[in-house]
Amino acid sequence: MPYYNICPHCGSHLDPGERCDCQNRGQEPERREAAETKKEEKSA
Repeated sequence: MPYYNICPHCGSHLDPGERCDCQNRGQEPERREAAETKKEEKSA
């Protein structure tokens, strides 16, 4: 069982109780799309 959480928005691995700041950073859409594409490639 993993001892971390995964951010549903960017896929970052977070420590228990840690909050991801990806929504606060104003991440550019291009970076977010690139991260999602990478995640899809790994699962394929």
